[in-house]
Amino acid sequence: MNPKMKTIFNRLISSRIYLLVLLTLFFCKPDVGKVDFYPDPLPTVSGSSESMNEWKGKVIVLDFWATWCEPCAKAVPTINEWKKSVSDTDFVFRGINTDTTEPLEKIKDDMARLKMTYPTLLDKDWKMTDFYKVEGIPCVLVFDRNGKIVYRQYGLEKEDLTGLVIRSHVWASSELP
Repeated sequence: MNPKMKTIFNRLISSRIYLLVLLTLFFCKPDVGKVDFYPDPLPTVSGSSESMNEWKGKVIVLDFWATWCEPCAKAVPTINEWKKSVSDTDFVFRGINTDTTEPLEKIKDDMARLKMTYPTLLDKDWKMTDFYKVEGIPCVLVFDRNGKIVYRQYGLEKEDLTGLVIRSHVWASSELP
């Protein structure tokens, strides 16, 4: 390649990289750090409904799960232990059931079988699931007291508990603006 062509080629490449970086900065926003509660209430398994806005000022832990999901079943004991290790005045734990066709009784039976110690909301249409771009289950989302997503994890093992408990102290001590 002659020197003039090489210069033109390098300028073209560097301008494309510059454009790509600019587009990424303006249009690709990671969800960690995003402050945006799902706006609509979801039904509970008991027939009432709850909205995330009710929990403002608390650390919120959402566990996206389904009755057919074996890794979800394995995650529940860890979440139960995690919930026992923190204050109910500082934390809210909710399951978000993503089953689209399972009857309510099947979901309740599975909650009892799994000994789930936290309430579950129903997201049969995947509106909240899509809102938070949940790409697989089990998925745990944690929101700090200000409503920012501070943690996302797919799958949960017993070995994760120590790290979650340590992080919980940081999340619980975060100041509101």
